[in-house]
Amino acid sequence: MQIRLFSAGELDDLAGRPDVVLVDVRSRREYARSHIRSAVNMPWEEGISADRLPAGKLAVCYCEHGSSSMMAARELIRQGRRAGSVIGGISEYRGRNLVFFH
Repeated sequence: MQIRLFSAGELDDLAGRPDVVLVDVRSRREYARSHIRSAVNMPWEEGISADRLPAGKLAVCYCEHGSSSMMAARELIRQGRRAGSVIGGISEYRGRNLVFFH
């Protein structure tokens, strides 16, 4: 399987799809500060496990700039899941589904 690549601009469409789960691979602290609505947090440094995600959904990973999400997507594929990564990460996102806390 190949990693599907998505632009940050596609996140708004992906966030509402029932066949997709958004996976924020940043730290818990970064996730608490801001994340995409409906995204689950699975920090890269804590390990990536396909078992912790809903079965049958495309897992679209994102991080701050795109490198950790590529590694996470690669790991999910290795575990037998369909996975993608957001090019440029959340730092490129300017959509309507950003949840931001101070």
